[in-house]
Amino acid sequence: MPRLPLLCIFVAVLAPWAGRAQPAAERVPLTEEERAFVAAHPVVVAGYGAPYAPYSFPGRDGKLAGMDVDYLNLIARLTGLRFDNRAFLDWPTAIGEFKAGRVDVLTSLARIPEREAYTIYTRAYTSVPNVIVTRADTPSLVDPRELKGRRVGVDRGFGGLIALLRRLSPGCIVVEINDTTQALEAVADGSLDAAFADVVDASYAMKAQHLANLRLGTVISDSEDNFIGVRKGLPLLAQIIDKAVAAITPLERKEIDDRWIGIDLAPSRWVRAGKVAAGVAAIAVVIFLLAFVHSRRLSRELAERRRVQDALEHAHATLARVSEEKSALLHMVAHDLRSPLTAFQLGAEMLQGEEPGLSGPGRETLASLFDAVRLMQRMVDDLVDVHMLEQGRRDYQSAEVELCGLVRDSVAAFAETAARKEIRLALETPEPALSLRTDPRALRQVVDNLISNAVKYSPARSEVRIDLRRDGGRCRLEVADSGPGVRPDERESIFEKYTLGSAVPTGGEKSTGLGLWIVRRIVTALHGRVWCESKAGRGAVFIVEVPLGGQAA
Repeated sequence: MPRLPLLCIFVAVLAPWAGRAQPAAERVPLTEEERAFVAAHPVVVAGYGAPYAPYSFPGRDGKLAGMDVDYLNLIARLTGLRFDNRAFLDWPTAIGEFKAGRVDVLTSLARIPEREAYTIYTRAYTSVPNVIVTRADTPSLVDPRELKGRRVGVDRGFGGLIALLRRLSPGCIVVEINDTTQALEAVADGSLDAAFADVVDASYAMKAQHLANLRLGTVISDSEDNFIGVRKGLPLLAQIIDKAVAAITPLERKEIDDRWIGIDLAPSRWVRAGKVAAGVAAIAVVIFLLAFVHSRRLSRELAERRRVQDALEHAHATLARVSEEKSALLHMVAHDLRSPLTAFQLGAEMLQGEEPGLSGPGRETLASLFDAVRLMQRMVDDLVDVHMLEQGRRDYQSAEVELCGLVRDSVAAFAETAARKEIRLALETPEPALSLRTDPRALRQVVDNLISNAVKYSPARSEVRIDLRRDGGRCRLEVADSGPGVRPDERESIFEKYTLGSAVPTGGEKSTGLGLWIVRRIVTALHGRVWCESKAGRGAVFIVEVPLGGQAA
């Protein structure tokens, strides 16, 4: 038997076993408390707003179908939960039912501050880039700023997309449309110059409406995460779903994505009808020629769509490879720097024993050396943390933590740094002490980052206030500095990776733009939330809230 057919048979026989998932009990081990919750809540109500293909929409049998429904069905198989899918007329109605407690779960949620008060977010289950869609007969766009003066359609229900487009292309004319399909149809007939949507929504609409004269253009933003939202009051449900999302394998994700995202390059029914008509009317030379011209035009359009899809796939593969190489390089550099940093630190500590005999400049040099070593150590730790968080390899342990003592230890660790700038660290803790079952190392890292940030941006001879207290069923930590504050348009962006606000450190300290990103990722994993409040010229207040009854993720 030839070698290639034999290999094909071997793969065909083993493929079902290779893709078979572990039993749910092994892949998603639930605690006794979580199993009791599943038994006590046999039905979880999942709400959906207006039809939003391909995420959720009525199927041919009248039942809801789509990517979100498939993901919830998979989570149900992994956990034993059963979801009762309920569709509402529009998104505001679904949100209202969710707030009223008649809906337990919502899908396809973007993480925005307004929803934090009534929503517990699980980890992201899909990540989708945004693209500009244009007609195939127009020049390709490379930079979103090229949209200046052009009419760009966006689904009015996606406030985040509208804000992003206005920020990246301030000169464009934003036209809010009822949904993505109408925006794409307006581009196809020339009413609009372009449309802005996520690539899944755009691809599905182009396939469903046979919009052959459109093309997917430049990706103009990083991928946006979609979250599953659980209503407040059901932290165990959020915890169970979070475990299930983490256990979904790449093969299972690919099966769901392939089912709904791929762009169908097959000719539409009108094209097939044209070919049939050409065959039937082949005896007429004129009709035959018209059919021939039509067929040539269609071939060119299909070739262009194949070229665009190939380019997108190549770009995606290239970006994925570059991202992996970048992460691996940063991880390697960070680990390789640990050894020389340790040597520097030991040398500085040995010199510290000789400090009484050093001159004034010598003592200043030694203090500067200690500051430089601490800065480099913090930067290396941040790079290692970023790598672990991006790879999903950060492990969280659960233990009983006395919060007042943890915060006091953190304040003491920064006392010397604050003293150099003559900054007073004012700590207020409650009586009696607060206890919480969580990851002590992770929570200490959050407190350290916020205090370090406050000292960095506070001027000399000022005060940093650290206030720890109980707020209902949650623990609330506030760290307030005396710096210039944070502008309203930067209060969310400063939590993004490598993003620096307009404020500058008061003592010439360096910043990598990673500390607050790490803080938000850790607090989210601990089922809490973090945000910034500020008034111009009156400093910034960073607030962390975590549930007292919560556990580390």
